[in-house]
Amino acid sequence: MINALPDNVLNAFKSVMAALLLMLVVPLSVADNAGTESSTSKKDKRHWKQATYDEKNDIRVFLSDVKGSDMKAFKGVTTLKSSLTAPIALLQDVTRAHEWVFNCKAMDLIEELSSTNAIYYTVTSMPWPVKNRDSISETTITQNPDTGAVRVSMDARNDIFPANDDHVRVREFSGSWLLEPLEGGDLRVTYEAHANPGGGLPSWLVNSFVVDAPLNTLREFRDIVLEEQYQTATRDYITH
Repeated sequence: MINALPDNVLNAFKSVMAALLLMLVVPLSVADNAGTESSTSKKDKRHWKQATYDEKNDIRVFLSDVKGSDMKAFKGVTTLKSSLTAPIALLQDVTRAHEWVFNCKAMDLIEELSSTNAIYYTVTSMPWPVKNRDSISETTITQNPDTGAVRVSMDARNDIFPANDDHVRVREFSGSWLLEPLEGGDLRVTYEAHANPGGGLPSWLVNSFVVDAPLNTLREFRDIVLEEQYQTATRDYITH
């Protein structure tokens, strides 16, 4: 049974999902005029089922099967009083990532391709006996000029430099953060992702922890994003 596993092994598998989450918090670039769809868009064809609800923090986590993959996708949704720019400022502050994303070990800029996208390298520390994960990702952020919604999109890049023996490379992932302004100063934050953490981990075991990482990450996110330095942050490329 899963609960009979040693704590360090349980934490290792939870950290696998944290590696996926960490890919979503690298520094961001912005394209002002690109369209951004709502999280409830008709183009979202996945069949989401609610897996848990944290009533205290108003966090819901949904899971969905993904065609052609044994790994489930997740979507975390929460609503809070926040400026639209605050989450962007927090996501750009990679020095704080280790405080709210599981086991962040290192995060570095590889190349700024333009003012709208960049490539980053991330290492996630994993407890024994699981090897550390690393990933290379390209990020883009867009804002819908009509609704003001901001979307951060991320995709794996496997053509930058090869993996090494110290880490297991996460080669298959995609994800996004969606920030939707609501009436009354509320902000709905939705992020979803799907990845294969690699390294031969069984899908049933990874899937058993897929809820924990987004739930705990959003809990910490909610606390830190409310700090004054983020709430008062401004960005010329984000309109309100």
